Amino acid sequence: MKKVYISILSIFLLGIAFGTVTYAWLEISNVNTIEEMGVTASLGDDLQVSLDGETYFNEITSEMLRELFGRIQLTDVTSQDGIHFETGGLRRDDKIVVNRDYLSFPIWFRTDLAQRSIYLVNNTNHLSTYEDPVAGTYVVSRGIAWEAPIDFTYAPNDEVKAKEVRTYYASNAIRMAFIEEIDETNPLDDRDESELIRFIYDPSENEERGFYKQYGALNYYIKRVGSMQSVPIEIPNTSYRLSRIASGPPMALDNESQVLNLVRTDMINERGRYFYQGKLTINVWVEGWDADAFDSIIRDRVKIQFEFRALMPAEEQD
Repeated sequence: MKKVYISILSIFLLGIAFGTVTYAWLEISNVNTIEEMGVTASLGDDLQVSLDGETYFNEITSEMLRELFGRIQLTDVTSQDGIHFETGGLRRDDKIVVNRDYLSFPIWFRTDLAQRSIYLVNNTNHLSTYEDPVAGTYVVSRGIAWEAPIDFTYAPNDEVKAKEVRTYYASNAIRMAFIEEIDETNPLDDRDESELIRFIYDPSENEERGFYKQYGALNYYIKRVGSMQSVPIEIPNTSYRLSRIASGPPMALDNESQVLNLVRTDMINERGRYFYQGKLTINVWVEGWDADAFDSIIRDRVKIQFEFRALMPAEEQD
């Protein structure tokens, strides 16, 4: 298959930020190079982050992340659970390689605060542009002006005509999964696997253009090729919103985007308090069954940022 080269420009991050991708259904394969990544803790000394569970920082620089990842190439993939991946869309013939076909990295959080649950918060997609992103959680892309080679159905009641030029955005096809892990660096983390959180999020928050729709990419493919191959049997359990946060005390009003519960360690800091710590794996990919994942987004450039907050979970507010 023809390779599609895509560069990820930059990443900014309040909670965590890094770059991502785009890809094409017919060209099917996509190579993406990440040029910058950065991680900071939004609460200063009260919330720290680590890449190894041992050395903690208020900020993880692009240089540190570059040493961790090197050069990453991403191709279109799909996942039912955000953990196991296979080739995306209609392509089923390649072996998936982590940090080549999709991005995956562990990150540890620790704090001595009473708020010991970590949430992904504050989607600012509606306020951000590629040139001027707004602090918060966002996925934005530059956009590609693309001329359709055929007629196809882009959305219900929205037909694209051959030779019609529109701007399409790779950011609409991104998925991310937050996988809570047993923290092997903390002997006191003796939880059962069944207690751990699994959260898949579509940052576009547009369920109408989510997984396996009959319009968009799927309709384009059928019209272009004239046939249909294997189709997904199950729809991933994907969230299209983030938790609501109380306007006063640091509390979550619901636990939709809770990603991590911190566990007490045997380490005491200079304030005489125990550290609470947890490990999270973050996976990011271009979803091969997304309605926006087709030729129109080839060579787009994407910026991603995550904002995390330590909060009291909703069930503990009574």
